[in-house]
Amino acid sequence: MPTAPLNVENTYHWPADGESRPWTEFWVTSMMQPVGEVQSASILYSLDGGTTWTHRAMERNCILGDQEVWHVNLGTHPAGTRIRYAVEGVDQKGESVWDNAMGKDHYACIGSQKDRMPA
Repeated sequence: MPTAPLNVENTYHWPADGESRPWTEFWVTSMMQPVGEVQSASILYSLDGGTTWTHRAMERNCILGDQEVWHVNLGTHPAGTRIRYAVEGVDQKGESVWDNAMGKDHYACIGSQKDRMPA
């Protein structure tokens, strides 16, 4: 019986915009399904508006219902730091699936709500 295609969704960051501070660790979490189909997950992120990018592995955290929860701690960043990111899941066949906010990438801002990235 063939497995369902990998789905990467519900990607979010914590703390939320306006709630993070320079001393707060910044986490990104993503849900992937079906359970057992994810071979690996990673994040691609930029701290300079997309000029340079960093690729880091994510860790499987737990299973929540019919989804695997994957996350990564990107550490602390100075106030005003804008983080642009996308999450990749790789299935057991080596095929890649991205959650990049439908081609727009995800954004976060460290500091106050007024520093938030435009939608």
